Amino acid sequence: MPQIRLMGSDSAQVEKTAAAVVRALRAWPEVTVGDVSDPVPNRRGTGCRIYVEVLATGVDDSFEVTVERADGGPAQRAALPAGRALRSRRR
Repeated sequence: MPQIRLMGSDSAQVEKTAAAVVRALRAWPEVTVGDVSDPVPNRRGTGCRIYVEVLATGVDDSFEVTVERADGGPAQRAALPAGRALRSRRR
């Protein structure tokens, strides 16, 4: 079954977010939520990871869903540099 991984450096925030995502997914008729893992400590640094198994039960491409935050959300972060640029710096 496909999985969604939620992770972050603040375990409480990851758990709160995972609970909200699982509730939203369970309410959506086109997906089935399988197992939700217990929090797994991050290998490096603080925080945790939570895995959610999700399976599409039926696909209806006749509409589009857009989710926007009412509070404006955090400022956007810059994208990571392209892989080639990173490799060229290492040489």
